[in-house]
Amino acid sequence: MALLDLLEFSDQSRSVLGRRLPEDLRADIKIGAQLIVRESQVAIFYRGGQALDTFQPGRHTLTTGNLPLLSKAINKVFGDKTPFQAEVIFVDCGLVDDDTCKWGTKEPMNFSDAQMGIVQLRAFGTMTYKIVDPQLFINKRMKTSAIYKTTEFANWAKDTIVQTMLGVLGEVMKSIIDLPALLTKISAACKARVAADFAKNGVELEDLRIGGISPPPEVQAKINEYSGFGLFKKDLPQFQQYQMAYAVRDAAQNEGGMAGAGMGAGMGMGMGMGMGFMMPGMMAPGMAQQGGYPPGYPPQGGYPPQGGYPPQGGYPPQGGYPPQGGYPPQPGYPPQGGYPPQGVPPQVPAAAAPAGLCAGCQAPLTPGVKFCANCGKPTVVEEPATVPCVQCKAPLPKGSRFCPQCGATQVAAAPKCVKCQQELAPGARFCPHCGTAQPG
Repeated sequence: MALLDLLEFSDQSRSVLGRRLPEDLRADIKIGAQLIVRESQVAIFYRGGQALDTFQPGRHTLTTGNLPLLSKAINKVFGDKTPFQAEVIFVDCGLVDDDTCKWGTKEPMNFSDAQMGIVQLRAFGTMTYKIVDPQLFINKRMKTSAIYKTTEFANWAKDTIVQTMLGVLGEVMKSIIDLPALLTKISAACKARVAADFAKNGVELEDLRIGGISPPPEVQAKINEYSGFGLFKKDLPQFQQYQMAYAVRDAAQNEGGMAGAGMGAGMGMGMGMGMGFMMPGMMAPGMAQQGGYPPGYPPQGGYPPQGGYPPQGGYPPQGGYPPQGGYPPQPGYPPQGGYPPQGVPPQVPAAAAPAGLCAGCQAPLTPGVKFCANCGKPTVVEEPATVPCVQCKAPLPKGSRFCPQCGATQVAAAPKCVKCQQELAPGARFCPHCGTAQPG
């Protein structure tokens, strides 16, 4: 069996935390051998799985004087040289701050956000550490391995940091909106808990830094959309009008051909009607503040004004509306004393109001409008109680599916494509199956 007369371990890359000699455990160490322990290293002699003697940095000559515990294990004598069986483990106790100290989440962490529900977060940062209890480190991390590298410890440390951080986030942070203000607190809490886990393995955590905590790009896009919406919470109606104006502009610039032009024209008409209904309500507060109404309008004291409608000398302006000689009829209207006559409330039901008058306030209506310009109430349109049969024209209750006179079905058949004969939705301009334009 070979005899070792020089024991040393040099690692310029500092990628090894622990190294065992001899590697195959088949060599003996002789008395008088040289032991070289380099700076920041510690050499520990083991025999039978038990730690015996420890050597600090320096050059040592192995004698029975500096091996008091191992000298009892000498079992052979060869003249003046006494070989003995033992293992020497070199442990690097210097500060580790290389590339293996960079940590990050392998997979996004699920976090319950108080405002946005479940969101995913990623985190990254750096750490620095050193071994302060070599024997505990060997027993807990290195164990029986011949070599233990920094990458092996880094893998364990990264999992510990991520697990700890997830617990801290759940306790400290309620929403990722508060993350910038809580980052220092989160970092301190994580460092304290991770340091306790490191100490159980004989390692001291010098520093733990969090480079950033952020969601994945697709989640960040949703957060940006949500935050942009929050800017308009107080002025949502104005924001909708702003969006509508841009929609009308884009529709007018559409160059999609005749079909696109027709669709754009229809959208433009719909937008215009919607804006027409919205404009009175939007302009009324401003005009009331600025005195923009004509003198005497709206009538003070409610409607109809005392003394008749329209107010004399107020609204409508002379020569404007109504046309001279048109409405209202000059002889006998309005009745003396105002309309309706004092003490006689209108008895006509809302649905049976005279044509051209508002059902609520009896003001004249412009043909085709859906809301009264004076009181804002919707105009009542009496819908027919019956509809004619599609075949024999007999009157049927509205919603009937079959005619009791001729038996004809009242449900119109679904239109079909002129090319592929597939069924289409009512009003479809193009076939979703073959793309063929349908006749109007």
